[in-house]
Amino acid sequence: MNLLLPLILAHFLADYPMQSNRLVAYKSKHFAGIVLHSLTHVLTSFLLTLPFIASGKLWLGIAAIFVTHNLFDEIKVNLNRRFPTHFFLFYVIDQIAHWLVIVAVSCYSGLVSTTFAGPWLNFYTDQTLMRFLLILILVTYFYDVSRWTYRNAKKPRPYVRDWGMMGRNALLVAVAYGVYWGMVY
Repeated sequence: MNLLLPLILAHFLADYPMQSNRLVAYKSKHFAGIVLHSLTHVLTSFLLTLPFIASGKLWLGIAAIFVTHNLFDEIKVNLNRRFPTHFFLFYVIDQIAHWLVIVAVSCYSGLVSTTFAGPWLNFYTDQTLMRFLLILILVTYFYDVSRWTYRNAKKPRPYVRDWGMMGRNALLVAVAYGVYWGMVY
């Protein structure tokens, strides 16, 4: 099995729903906040690749994600301090850099197999639920944060989640997936 989808899902979970405004503020003040955030990535990656964790290459890959996430976020924090008007640009570059590392780790890890068995293993091997969760995060948290980041570059204001928009987008995705699952299964 290729680990690209679980590692991308882990990234989006840790970077968006699992990252509070308090953690974002802590990251911008102390490197310890960045480390704490990066440890969230490690834990999420570990949980989403659990049956395949016996692969030594995967361990190295998760370690690379941890190290590079710390490095990229520290660079982004420093650049945002020096050039606050380029906040959105640094956000986009930071995300692309993280995704490139995840793609590299996935390629490096190659196809992995598991010795685990059981009905819960379907979550890892079928990946339909992982795709659903990823799309759900993309149309809710990722869209909301990206939209705010873009708008904030023009008119600075504090971030407040747009729960109404996120709920509507989540409902649309849930209905679309429900129709899809009804037709396929």
